[in-house]
Amino acid sequence: MTPTALPSQRVGEFLFYPFVRVAGLQSLLLGLAGIALAGWLGFIQGLHFDGVLDVHVGAHLPWWMSLGEGLINWLSLAALLFIAGKIVSRTRFRAVDLFGTQALARWPMLLVSLMCLAPGFHRYSEALVKALLKMTDKPGRVVLPPINADTWVFGVVMLGMLSCTVWMVALMWQSFAHSCNARGGKAVAAFMVSLLLAEVLSKVLIVQMLISTHP
Repeated sequence: MTPTALPSQRVGEFLFYPFVRVAGLQSLLLGLAGIALAGWLGFIQGLHFDGVLDVHVGAHLPWWMSLGEGLINWLSLAALLFIAGKIVSRTRFRAVDLFGTQALARWPMLLVSLMCLAPGFHRYSEALVKALLKMTDKPGRVVLPPINADTWVFGVVMLGMLSCTVWMVALMWQSFAHSCNARGGKAVAAFMVSLLLAEVLSKVLIVQMLISTHP
């Protein structure tokens, strides 16, 4: 008899090894839904996923630009990993599996967009930006906003952002390794180089998107 997985094991598999069970078109549709929802939540609060690994609070942009940021981030890395997979993998693999699981690997950013809805996070972010702008106008000692409840909310959200980014990178690696059947030092190096190049490529494309709409 095959032992039945405990609920905790199933949750752990879903959170950290989802591509064992979900791949192909299913992962693509779920991933795109997550990217779209994260983009919409970003749109309503001025949150930007302006790079494969980046999250920043900024100006409110049209909803389609918020969605565009997520799509650019996904496609930048997935396309470079597809090329890397062709180089390091000795077996054939399906593009839909890699692109689909890479889309699904971005789902921790949906949690980030939900965490950032905390009002205290945005209040402290605005106060921090004002303090930094004052330092720019009048160079000298930085006077940070006073420590209050918003400060703790901001700290918890920032810690959550960092954790979700690490988690997302781990999922991206799992996606690459599983979809392309890539293991070993060459695969790790190919993944890291692709991730760094995708970070640069995504920023360039997002900036070009902004310039094309605001000449």
